[in-house]
Amino acid sequence: MAHLSGTYTYTFSRLDPMYNNSLKTGVQSLVVGLSCTFSGVDENGVSAVEGAYIDGTTGFTNWTDPIPDYPASGVTGASGYAVNYTPDYVSGNISGLANEYVSGLGWLHQLEDQIYGKLHTPISWSDFPFPHDGIPPVNPEDE
Repeated sequence: MAHLSGTYTYTFSRLDPMYNNSLKTGVQSLVVGLSCTFSGVDENGVSAVEGAYIDGTTGFTNWTDPIPDYPASGVTGASGYAVNYTPDYVSGNISGLANEYVSGLGWLHQLEDQIYGKLHTPISWSDFPFPHDGIPPVNPEDE
């Protein structure tokens, strides 16, 4: 990859916990959205500001046997122990839950790759100087 020089800034732009039922007794999943903004210069020394976004939904799974007094409830399954965290637990640990999800999926690198791709694509010549008599006509022989 060509070299970009600058700063990547990451921001959680969406954190939406989803309750497990109408009684709101537990939180079964979390929608996470992450934005990234690059500010710096491209390989040609041209100033660049570019952004990218990614989102997804995580459920919560405990891979060990339930721990007494653990702030969760659920049923065991082939993929582990599905849990519903208490609302207080999610509220108090939202940063850790969101960062663990992002880290596990490698989103920081994915966002950097998206931005790199945006900065290394052909650039439209938006102010192309058409001939003084306007856009050239289509050759009638090609019709």
